[in-house]
Amino acid sequence: MSIKMVFNSEKSLMRTGLFSSRTKMISYLLLRFIADKDEPAGSWVLREDLLSFGIDCSTATIGRYLKELDYREYTVQKSNQGRVLTPIGQAHLEELEERLERTRMQEKLSKAMKVTEYGELIELLYVRRALETEAARQAAINARAEDIAVLMRSVEDHRDTVEQNRDPTEPALEFHAVVADISHNKFICPILNMLIYEEKKIEAVMETLVTRERGRVYVKEHEQIAQAICDHDGEKAAQFMYAHIDELCKAVEEQACEHGYK
Repeated sequence: MSIKMVFNSEKSLMRTGLFSSRTKMISYLLLRFIADKDEPAGSWVLREDLLSFGIDCSTATIGRYLKELDYREYTVQKSNQGRVLTPIGQAHLEELEERLERTRMQEKLSKAMKVTEYGELIELLYVRRALETEAARQAAINARAEDIAVLMRSVEDHRDTVEQNRDPTEPALEFHAVVADISHNKFICPILNMLIYEEKKIEAVMETLVTRERGRVYVKEHEQIAQAICDHDGEKAAQFMYAHIDELCKAVEEQACEHGYK
């Protein structure tokens, strides 16, 4: 897929957060444009490529960029014909594009996860149920002593909040984030964090939410899950987590029905 089809402007590339400066972003584009050529590329050709991307640079400025790329051994001059990528430059470009693709996929995932109504909140919870069941299992298997300490602190925070009759939403969600973190699975944690972020936003605008009223029940269930993780019993941890989130799903579904959602 062409870079212009995915990121069609300087602004869209900078918005990815991958480039710390405009200079680094333009250097990336020059590498991309050189790589697309079947022959060495010179400053005039590259200037046209940048113009097509909405960036107006003089050939002298492009020449300075190219000398910097030469210095870093990303490009090499082919007599007076122009530049080509070196193996080091090709590897660097592939790394940048892999990171750009990850950023693009994360943005798409984040947009897909935006929750705006009861129905979507219920769907989100069912996804959490599947994801967190496995997170609990892996946490029980992989958790270290320091992980267990963090987990138990989160249980205590949740319990204290409930006993003080404060909104338990934040510490309850934090418990789930901790379980994902101590699973030491590099995919579970970032996906769950995005789900929790969207859930917090929708719950924040709901005046009444049945899950807030069941704080004492959920504290007990969290303690049960935490104990299974402490015992390194993956099957029990997964079983307790599944049952816990299944109850959350049913509670929200019941409230949704009361508000006319089917």
